[in-house]
Amino acid sequence: MSLPVVDIAQWLYSEPQFDLAFQPLLALSSGNIIGFEVLTRPVDRNHRSLLAESFFHEASIQGHAVAVDRLIVRQITQFLQGHPLSYPLFINLHPDSLTDPDIQSMVGSSQHGAIVIEITERGNWFGDIVEPVMQTFRNQGGTVALDDFGTGYSGLEKLVAVRPNFVKLDRSIIAQCHMYPVKRNLIASVSHMAEFLGFQLIAEGIETREELLTCIDLGVAIGQGYYFARPSAWNPGVQAPNHVIHEIQRRQNELLESSAQNLMAWDSFRLHWSLLMESLADPHATPHERLMAIMASTFRLLQPTAMTFLRATKKGLAPVFSLGHSYQDLIVWDQPSFAVRAFRENSPVVLQKTSDTPEELYGPVMKSLNAPESIAIFPIGRPTWAVIGADYMGAFSWSESRLQVLRGMAHLLSVVIPNDPYLT
Repeated sequence: MSLPVVDIAQWLYSEPQFDLAFQPLLALSSGNIIGFEVLTRPVDRNHRSLLAESFFHEASIQGHAVAVDRLIVRQITQFLQGHPLSYPLFINLHPDSLTDPDIQSMVGSSQHGAIVIEITERGNWFGDIVEPVMQTFRNQGGTVALDDFGTGYSGLEKLVAVRPNFVKLDRSIIAQCHMYPVKRNLIASVSHMAEFLGFQLIAEGIETREELLTCIDLGVAIGQGYYFARPSAWNPGVQAPNHVIHEIQRRQNELLESSAQNLMAWDSFRLHWSLLMESLADPHATPHERLMAIMASTFRLLQPTAMTFLRATKKGLAPVFSLGHSYQDLIVWDQPSFAVRAFRENSPVVLQKTSDTPEELYGPVMKSLNAPESIAIFPIGRPTWAVIGADYMGAFSWSESRLQVLRGMAHLLSVVIPNDPYLT
């Protein structure tokens, strides 16, 4: 039911009361509960629930927001006196309530950090007004979360002015974030800001497994939403569902393994690169020896099925050096070939073929007899005088990082290997 202002004024003087509902916030590193948001639901003197959104809207526009918030904070502090907790309670307040002496006193008298005040980005307030208020509030031990982040036009200004301990990404950004690159980029950007500005990022309104995994992948620290639990009456023994905890821990283990593999790959790259540079720096190395050094380093880094360097001749592209097979056939100019196409167009050619044969049916012999399904060929020199190509038996084996390695090596070949007919 929607309440006119006279009903709110009467409500304030007729045994005002709220029902409290608690929704957990989970650490996305472990699945442990690290706090609760307290949702306050106004009831009338007959204990009938009132429509919360209309109630708080009317309280704000008619000037009763601070008086209502004062009652909320008082009820929360009374709850904490009977329920000493080891984690904080998050409550939504109007920005104007931060200047209220009674609210400041009640928050300051509670255990430090026990109450986190959420102030919404949707509020009609400005950085230069709220900054001194926030400074006073923090000096008195207050902890702040910026709610609904991403829904307003001055979010960054408010982020700087408030300097919050927590930032809550609005549900409109989290919804189906796994399907929208723009949303993922926004979440990742705020996650990076959290590292530099020292706040913890909360994804609000996680409702699906896909949204949860996406938030974990993008570095969000804390999650909240129906996928974990709906708001309910206080239950000191509440925990996240077992399948949610398992999902979080499994994904974190995968990220840890991936990070370790990336570190090992980077160490391997640095080792191969330093050895290659030593070889190329040898003033006595011949062009053919430099070519062999570059090819060998590229092969160790990419680990393809095979790799070949072909130089242009009058008759066609002649193989100069191969790894992974003994390719010795001349590719004549009128022969249909990806290598000829890359040479003539002076442009890379990448083929990513889809296999109809299940991977488990491939044996060593089948692999050796089958044609490669992932091929990449890069031109060398301007004008082009050679090409370098590598292939994999598996489908879709050329990632962007692998292509960058081959592209870089092709450029290196164009710099340190002369267009020398004696290479053939």
